[in-house]
Amino acid sequence: MAVYTNLKIEQVIAFLKSYNIGELISFNGITEGIENSNFYIKTSTGEFILTIFEKRVNRCDLPFFVAIMKHLSKKNFVCPTPIFDKKKKYLQELEKKPALIVNFLKGKSKTKINAKDCFKLGNKMASMHLKSKDFFLERKNSLSIEGWEQLINSCSNSISINNLNEIEHNILEEIQNSFNFCKKNWPNNLPKGFIHGDIFPDNVFFQNNEISGIIDFYFSCTDFFAYDIAVAVNAWCFDDQKKFNKKKFSSLIEGYSLKRRLSEQEFFYLPLLSQAAALRFLLTRIYDWAHTPKNADVRLKDPKEYIEKLRFHKSIATQRNYDEK
Repeated sequence: MAVYTNLKIEQVIAFLKSYNIGELISFNGITEGIENSNFYIKTSTGEFILTIFEKRVNRCDLPFFVAIMKHLSKKNFVCPTPIFDKKKKYLQELEKKPALIVNFLKGKSKTKINAKDCFKLGNKMASMHLKSKDFFLERKNSLSIEGWEQLINSCSNSISINNLNEIEHNILEEIQNSFNFCKKNWPNNLPKGFIHGDIFPDNVFFQNNEISGIIDFYFSCTDFFAYDIAVAVNAWCFDDQKKFNKKKFSSLIEGYSLKRRLSEQEFFYLPLLSQAAALRFLLTRIYDWAHTPKNADVRLKDPKEYIEKLRFHKSIATQRNYDEK
């Protein structure tokens, strides 16, 4: 979440007139995250989140995001529920950009993650994967292998060597080598279906130490279930953003396996997929670090965190002979 598009109170009041959710009491921007503009809205009937879609989001993908949140909500999964307007439409336009209102979920994200949290996250992810098995819409993962190659080229062409060296000396060469390894050994027959694709701690709410909501489905797509787990491993299983925590990892896998057991192939490829997930977030953070407008109300995330994670996963992945599989 972030704020790139600034709104005036008059705009929000006028926008809400097309909905049956009451009169505006207050609104404010939410600066966490880096992708879209998000606003907390309180009306006479309740609390909501307004999202204005920016940057990487393709308009053609928006119906997919709306549909999966509706699908999971109907199955009592703790995610935002899209709100339709007086004409039964979910997607609107605001400042000439797509916009969506969803209900507000109670709870807060955690900044200090423990093994029990990882267990609960794994269990909730498995539930999400199972509850979406009969969700038949598909969306290609735009930030998988093909997307990373484009990002590498974009970073190489649009960011100066001096600026890249401020992050890490010869970082693009290291990224290219890691990408080549992942591409050469990429699996093609793992179980797949709907995945969240961005299940970081700031997208998971807790209340009374239980998960009360999972938000931000705007990177969701159709891909390997194990890749979704690999994203969570990167986001949840390191201490101080650098040192891998085996207990957190084991707890996450244990929680997941209670509802959906990983196949032997999925577990075998998890180090490679974790390396790939680290590569994906390193690339997008480098790109955003260099290209985010200076006037955007957003907290940029440090790319260096994912250099360390990439190197850790690479050290594990290189111990497995993927060429034999």
